[in-house]
Amino acid sequence: MRDAGSGRRAHWVLVANLESTDALRHRIDDVLLGFLRAEHDAVEAEVHPLLHELEAIIGAGGKRLRPRFCYWGFRAAGGVDSPEIIKAGAALELLHTFALIFDDVMDASPLRRKRHASFRGLSELSGGVPHRGDPGRFGTSAALLSGLLGFVLADRLLWTSGFAPDRLSAMTERYDRMRSRAIAGQYLDVLAAHRGEADEPTVRRIGALKSGSYSVVDPLAIGALAAGGAPSVLKTLDVFGRPLGEAFQIADDILGVFGDPAKTGKDRDGDLREGKQTVLLTRTRTLASADDRAFVDAHVGNKDLDEDAAERVRDVMRSSGALDETRALVESLKDEAVRALDSAGIQADADAALRQLAVEAAVRDA
Repeated sequence: MRDAGSGRRAHWVLVANLESTDALRHRIDDVLLGFLRAEHDAVEAEVHPLLHELEAIIGAGGKRLRPRFCYWGFRAAGGVDSPEIIKAGAALELLHTFALIFDDVMDASPLRRKRHASFRGLSELSGGVPHRGDPGRFGTSAALLSGLLGFVLADRLLWTSGFAPDRLSAMTERYDRMRSRAIAGQYLDVLAAHRGEADEPTVRRIGALKSGSYSVVDPLAIGALAAGGAPSVLKTLDVFGRPLGEAFQIADDILGVFGDPAKTGKDRDGDLREGKQTVLLTRTRTLASADDRAFVDAHVGNKDLDEDAAERVRDVMRSSGALDETRALVESLKDEAVRALDSAGIQADADAALRQLAVEAAVRDA
């Protein structure tokens, strides 16, 4: 148990972390954009639009959760603030940019961060230029190449982050496993949507693979490995990160259906048209009346889903109690994660920052 004094210290450290979050984001962005600008001299001018697209996505927003989890995993394991850990975290954000581009292609999502998704925006490069091809196909191909360029450059940024070879070896080994798991989870997600139904254990396993590990668990571990963290710290961060990663994915799925497009910058009917299998959807099927479930099954996954039908699906999710139950699950998972820190003995600034990140990851409005 913490005494009152330690609680007050943690409170003031939390206030300080809230004030420093923007500064950390700016440092990450400065590294990312500087790295990409330097890359312009290494490729032909005709290829610059692919770099511009990466820069535009990064400049359009984002909370930088993955690099921040990496940074505070590093600090929790005893690391001292340095340019090296900022570069390592920035590499994770660049990898995430690749994932966003590919995700939008697979989902045919029209918007990302309040701008055209890459495959749509890049298709406009063919405008006003004589050509014989299909602009849409060109845009999709260019988006995939832009994403792959981000994938390659993320590797380079991590490998040149400046850590000692033994630390970098441990970091990159975890980084590679993270990417393999994320790809496996994405495939299973696509497969479940294609089949049109999945039970809750399957959906939760997919979420843990696709996003939970990639967004929370592995960035924490990569940061801790960069600091040469003790096994006990790595274990604590894992016990903290696993339920929080799951909470993050479930909250993101709720936001995908109920979020305000003006805040999220995304079409909130997209997941319903795609037929994405989520905890929210599985609980809706379980709790809804027979007629309501039949309506949901008939319309979720329909590429021609209109706004009225999508709104009725949302009404079923609310009235059945599925939305409230799913939100309660997110809160429970977040609380489970935070309890892992209660007796961890992590230094106060890292402890407070991780608690702040837990709230940001689980309480989503954009």
